[in-house]
Amino acid sequence: MITNLTVINLKANSHASPSKGDVFVLKTCQRTLVMGLGEAPFLHLRENALREDVITDIFEGQDAYVFLLETICGLRSEVVAEYEVVGQFKEAYQEFLKSPERNNHVMMVLEKLFQDNKKVRTDHLTEIGQLTYAGIARKLIHTAVSDGDVLVLGSGTLAEDLIKLLKKKHNVFISARNDARVAELSKTYGLESIAWGAKDIYARFPFIVNTIGADEVLFDELFFLQFFGYKYHTSPRAQMKLFIDLGSPSVIETSLTEKDGVLRLEDIFRQSAKLNIEKMEKVHKAKSTIASLAEKRARPTLSSTPFDWEELQFAYSL
Repeated sequence: MITNLTVINLKANSHASPSKGDVFVLKTCQRTLVMGLGEAPFLHLRENALREDVITDIFEGQDAYVFLLETICGLRSEVVAEYEVVGQFKEAYQEFLKSPERNNHVMMVLEKLFQDNKKVRTDHLTEIGQLTYAGIARKLIHTAVSDGDVLVLGSGTLAEDLIKLLKKKHNVFISARNDARVAELSKTYGLESIAWGAKDIYARFPFIVNTIGADEVLFDELFFLQFFGYKYHTSPRAQMKLFIDLGSPSVIETSLTEKDGVLRLEDIFRQSAKLNIEKMEKVHKAKSTIASLAEKRARPTLSSTPFDWEELQFAYSL
């Protein structure tokens, strides 16, 4: 099933165009990968006129499947076993399914990937996967104060993960460009929304977590001067203000650093690194399972049909 599989791993933010019928493209804050059969991924890169120096790795066959499975399981992430990458895979997969000329073989590989990811996480990564980007952001906020108001910027999967974690002890507010999605999240989780771009109101919050990534600056030095200059008086315990930026590409531009109360993705990665040692034994077992699953997927199948009933049910459940 995976004999002709090819995966090209590119540097983060490489400008590869979205998935087409013969290739699957995933973009995350740490990488862009292009997956397909045979030469298809290379043809996709040539169409995008991407330079060779943006390619970090090329994987083929069983090695390609191992790389994909390790990636979706979060074992190739700075935050080991983080779960956000699963949502990114699913969103990219939904885009792939929109292509009327999608390759059924590529689709089948992705379906197997989702199934195998579930098995690996259930068997080995359930506990260590709980401390994701959202979990570390919550831990950083809780270091400063156990309750209080938090503003989440953005309305995607990561924003929703943050809301679920923070709403247990905090008053969570949301602000994003997508009004319909903001309304949906506000209704589901009982949130109060803030008008998008209302930076005067943003600055009043003690804690802001941004999940928006874009090729533009949304928060500059002037905003941070206002943010840290505004004294938050609602809770006497909230003596500290934090701006946590989880967006990629980053939308902030400031000379302020972690010691000033501005944390970026690299700071989150560093926080995760401190916790990774205790995870290594479980990660080793997960990688062993991944190797076995890849070997299984590499075996020839006797089925003459691309999907069985169980796989079709799984596809519609995503």
